[in-house]
Amino acid sequence: MIVFFVLCMPALLVSALGFYTALLFLHHLQLPTRHRDGLVTLILPLTGAAQGLEGLLNALAAQTLRPRRLIIGVEGSADPAYRRATDLAGRCDFPIDVVLAAPAHQCAQKCANQIAALRQVDARDEAVVLLDADILPPPWWLCALVTPLLEGTADVVSGYRWPLPAARLGAHLVASIDRAIALLPRLGGFNVVWGGSLAFSAQALATLQPERLLARTLSDDCTLGEQAGARGLRVLTRRALLVPTPTNGTLASLWRFGRRQYQIIRIYRPGLWWLAAAALTARVATWGLLFTHLDLAASRLVLGILLGLSLAGLAVQSVVAQRLGCPDTAGVRLGQGLLALLKPLVDLFHWSIVIAALAARTVRWGHIVYRADGPANISIRSRTPWA
Repeated sequence: MIVFFVLCMPALLVSALGFYTALLFLHHLQLPTRHRDGLVTLILPLTGAAQGLEGLLNALAAQTLRPRRLIIGVEGSADPAYRRATDLAGRCDFPIDVVLAAPAHQCAQKCANQIAALRQVDARDEAVVLLDADILPPPWWLCALVTPLLEGTADVVSGYRWPLPAARLGAHLVASIDRAIALLPRLGGFNVVWGGSLAFSAQALATLQPERLLARTLSDDCTLGEQAGARGLRVLTRRALLVPTPTNGTLASLWRFGRRQYQIIRIYRPGLWWLAAAALTARVATWGLLFTHLDLAASRLVLGILLGLSLAGLAVQSVVAQRLGCPDTAGVRLGQGLLALLKPLVDLFHWSIVIAALAARTVRWGHIVYRADGPANISIRSRTPWA
């Protein structure tokens, strides 16, 4: 009995720690109450069909802090995103500029698009915000993101995504995984920020010179976060900035998305990748041990504890969603509840993504395949032309 519990202890500790940190997150979660006005430029790298762009532009138009302008960077006029952006630009009540970046050669195309947009920043900008095209920020998002910068209490401010899954298995699986990650503490030593909502003060921008940093990297957020920490900038991750992000796609496409995310972590934050691999390997191994020894009372007890922690974590996530102002629908609650009970399969899916990312030299991202021979040694292996 004691030996059995010792073998299960790593998984029990990982699960209990995850639940405890989620409770801490909920305890400290408060929507922002301080609001400052300022001149803020938004930088949006865009590619492909950009189906969510209209929803994003509507959300930006509803912000309590009106952006000075939105600068959209695209690869070129052949990219479908160019036509999409130019068609929608004239419908907004704030200025939108669309700039062409040209094909990337030594960095991710996303970074090349950001560089082209960042070159339009001028001395009037009091803050600059990098954002992703798939988010649906609430009206207070921009103000919450830049107020600490405008007040001088932080140099860099970041958040994280809060998945809103479509009624598909893959979307629910990714949401189950990503929501748990969203409530984990941000370990200072890893300097982790999220490029989907990442704000810089004018002084931080001048210190970092992001156009130079992004020119030889595959990851905007990992590189900028690392350099911000190395240069002593004050980096703030705000709990309330869990930004609603619609999640859709097939099981296979979302698996590939997850693998790419972990490949980037493997390249730029190997310690974080090893931590995730160790935690998930412990859980998957324990699930295997439990299901092969269900005849033992100790096995059934540990199984009950782990599933109980999974359901308790789901309850915390539900309260977090309500506080963020995006409560789950009945369908989402049902889907996430079923996956909480099927936690062994969720962990196995997650583990397969992390282990597949061990091979990180070749990274497929959209229509481009990259070769990563090091964090700052990026080249293009192949590029599928736009039709």
